[in-house]
Amino acid sequence: MKQYISELLRQALTELSPEEAPAVIGESNFETSRPARPEFGDYSSNAAMALFKQFNQPPAANPPALAKQLAELAKKYDHKDTFAKVEAVGGFINFHLNKSYFAQYALDTIKAVTIENIGDGSKVVFEYSSPNTNKPLHIGHTRNDLYGAACIRLLKAVGYNVVSCAISQDRGIHIMKSVLMYMKHGAGAAPASEQLKPDHFVGKFYQMFAAEAAKSKEAEDALMEEAQDLLRRWERGDKEVRKVWAKMNAWFFEGVKQTYAAEGSTFDEVDYESEIYDKGRDLVLAGVDKGVFQREADGSVSVDLGDEHLGKKYLLRKDGTTLYITQDMYLWDMRNKRHQPDLAIVTTSAEQAYHFEVLARLFQLIGYPWAVNFKHLPYEHVYLGDSKMSSREGNTITADDLLTTVKDRVRKTMADLEKLKGSVEDEALVTAIAFGAIKYGYLKYEPNTRIYFDPETTIALQGNTGPYLQYAHARIKSILKKADQFTLTAPIALEGEAEMAVLRALERYSDSVVAAAQEYKPNLLCNYLFDLVAAFSNLYGTVPILQGGDEEIKRQRLTLLSATAAVLRHGLGLLGIEAPEEM
Repeated sequence: MKQYISELLRQALTELSPEEAPAVIGESNFETSRPARPEFGDYSSNAAMALFKQFNQPPAANPPALAKQLAELAKKYDHKDTFAKVEAVGGFINFHLNKSYFAQYALDTIKAVTIENIGDGSKVVFEYSSPNTNKPLHIGHTRNDLYGAACIRLLKAVGYNVVSCAISQDRGIHIMKSVLMYMKHGAGAAPASEQLKPDHFVGKFYQMFAAEAAKSKEAEDALMEEAQDLLRRWERGDKEVRKVWAKMNAWFFEGVKQTYAAEGSTFDEVDYESEIYDKGRDLVLAGVDKGVFQREADGSVSVDLGDEHLGKKYLLRKDGTTLYITQDMYLWDMRNKRHQPDLAIVTTSAEQAYHFEVLARLFQLIGYPWAVNFKHLPYEHVYLGDSKMSSREGNTITADDLLTTVKDRVRKTMADLEKLKGSVEDEALVTAIAFGAIKYGYLKYEPNTRIYFDPETTIALQGNTGPYLQYAHARIKSILKKADQFTLTAPIALEGEAEMAVLRALERYSDSVVAAAQEYKPNLLCNYLFDLVAAFSNLYGTVPILQGGDEEIKRQRLTLLSATAAVLRHGLGLLGIEAPEEM
């Protein structure tokens, strides 16, 4: 709709000033937004105020006068008869949608939920998750997975061609800690013999290292030296170390794939740190030849980004070996050659913001076309009570344990609440509600907001929770089922305040998805869905849907509910949440 309004205003401007219009439009960034109050229209544009100052010879005396002219011409060019009224109020141009437009939009939505295509097939490479292979995912990792997957679904929904990818952090000193403990204490044990999920089995040895190192400074130093020695042996290709390392990584991947499958995380491609950790040297030396990186007196290579407040960063050690940032340069060079992306995105915790800010600048210096569109999406930590998740300190809940805990509470809630009709023995329904609680409980927050996770509040059937939205969908489906068969009819005759609130909310859906995708904020979609359900709940509580009244009005109200269910299901799907038919 915003694109259509912009086109109307461009046509109006061209009629007013044919000679200056192209330049004025090209230089101006006017906004079209939704007014907070319906009396100011369904959409409002500041075009007159933004455009007026760009004219050499303005076609009107002032912005309000220009707004009046643009409003009249926009209505003239509205050949679709989308707007009942286009009016100027001060310097703003307010657009009031026709009731027939709302009604037809609701009817069309039942057949197919449509989202504005702003991506137009542009290629996006999106990295998320990228775990270490020494422990199971915990509820901090879950934020990365759910946030990244939701952003990818949103980008696809608005027309981007997205390649989802991960880098498996499968080597390094942290991995050797688990390997060391297994070599010391594993004695041929395996996940099956211990009756543990494979990634939890690996994590047991990582925590064993932390426990033994915590006994004394001497114990910690000795263990670290042993782990460092294992890493050196691994890098030399020692067969014994490599065999144990490969076995433990295989167990990790076996376990984490189960977690990914449950939470809905998928990847088009996965790279492995063990295969690229020593790469990237040629990229750095090419930068030296171009004069964008500097060779130090001791033979190391650096880049001075002090003028950009990023300081000096070393890219090669004096012996020519690579560093972590060099590995990332090589990784994204590979992705550039594979995909030639228009946009490159990676999401990690906010603690890594500096690293990716430097990396983005290095890509620009190297000359990647997409470098100006490289984005790091940071998010804040998840806390258990007042404590941040830490696998080393043992105060963490794994992603698997979280799901088990929430499912147990869902079962108890289902048993305690009479209005829930689903069976506690229905594993698929229990899991759907549990993930609805978890995913919405994470995604409703802005990425830069800390989450203090409380499983109890996330499963509530009242308030801003996933199960509340799922229950609303199931309730709508129950009403429609009771109505039996009826003919879908455009709800043109519905005029009540509650009915119009739902119609207006439905029309906002595409814009809400676009905003969530453009800003990489799934929470904006959560806000929209909560508002939609609130509008439906008000309608349900104040308007008789099935009892009494004219049969035509009844059909139109049922059509309105059908459209609401379609949008609710679609929106929950973009968040990775199922919309049960019954609860």
